[in-house]
Amino acid sequence: MDARAGYELGWMFIDINAYFATVEQEERPELRGRPIGIVPVQAESTCCIAVSYEAKAYGIRTGLRVSAARALCPQLELVLARPRLYVEYHHRIKAAIERCVPVQQAMSCDEFACRLMGRECEVERAVEIAEAVKEEIRGVGRTIRCSIGIGPNRLLAKIAGEMQKPDGLTVLERRGLPQSLYGLELHRIPGIGRRMERRVHGAGVQTMEQLCALPRDAMKRIWGGVWGDRMWLWLRGEDFLEPAPPKVPQSLMRQHILPPNCRTYEQGRAVAIKLMHSTARKMRMQGLWASAIYLRVGYMGKRYAYDAHVNLVSCQDPYILQAHMIDLWNSSPSADRPADLTVALTGLTSEPPVELFETAPNARSKVVSSLDALNGRFGLNTVYFGSIHNVRKEAPTRVPFGPPPALSEFRDTADPED
Repeated sequence: MDARAGYELGWMFIDINAYFATVEQEERPELRGRPIGIVPVQAESTCCIAVSYEAKAYGIRTGLRVSAARALCPQLELVLARPRLYVEYHHRIKAAIERCVPVQQAMSCDEFACRLMGRECEVERAVEIAEAVKEEIRGVGRTIRCSIGIGPNRLLAKIAGEMQKPDGLTVLERRGLPQSLYGLELHRIPGIGRRMERRVHGAGVQTMEQLCALPRDAMKRIWGGVWGDRMWLWLRGEDFLEPAPPKVPQSLMRQHILPPNCRTYEQGRAVAIKLMHSTARKMRMQGLWASAIYLRVGYMGKRYAYDAHVNLVSCQDPYILQAHMIDLWNSSPSADRPADLTVALTGLTSEPPVELFETAPNARSKVVSSLDALNGRFGLNTVYFGSIHNVRKEAPTRVPFGPPPALSEFRDTADPED
């Protein structure tokens, strides 16, 4: 029997406001109250990956090019991102939340979903827990604020958390649905991005009230399948989670914006190789093999990009993967300056390649196992391929979309933060 049966609420969603910028202001008091932008590299051609509320007041938003941001706010201070610090604070904040309510899932570095149980689902008790969470988070850092949404399901709790920022607390009760959503714009619903919003508009739906008035089958048609059916139910307060993702991911990928000193053909190749090796290491740690390598290179001042891939027999051998990456790179345009890279290992499988004759591990596989063991024990890049020597400090571990990596992924002997 569901312990939450008969209650209006079921989930609490906690969103740390302006997370990266707030952590920097917490660590560096001189930045408090000032407009700051977090950047991946110190270059005018890059973009802000996060901004403080003081910067948002000038119209600066995440993703805005630095040159455009400076035009809006000449006194904007750029701060180089420190991913490891943000993950450290993530774990401190998660521990603070769990002193009040268990975290069901860390959705990202700055978002936490908590399932409410029993009397926690009562409005008064849920609000008390939310206030306690806010107090505990303030204990982690005096400048750290959060917006909390409480609702019948995880989607509605997230929507509620977005309705009042910063430092908000909003409750969406099932009895008020869907009318309590009518004032929102369509893009405020998770899962309705620009492309999906155009599709919704194309179906004659311009407002949230019109969306909520759609019959279940009409919403299913707009979404093109089961997601529309789920969305119809979620917006009415039904509580169920989407199916768990497959245990074996289809691909592992890394992306990197090259700093000015790496925007040459040779340096770009070395960084691409490093991205491949770090991705391959992660793949081996998960006991997976790749069936293909993908490379994309964007260029300075160019609209086109170089896209290429090569198919493989299931492989996790870094020597073979490096050879293929070099071949892919050598076929790319050499006259243009590379600006950004995407490297992916795709067609992942947990099944090793079939050997016609069973053989004992060869010397090279033993070397690879030793390399992974040493880097796992003493820090990444304790032992590395000579091909990345000149760029070993480039492309450090970043905070990805989704749950953050383990802190051990930031223990890099080449990391300039060490």
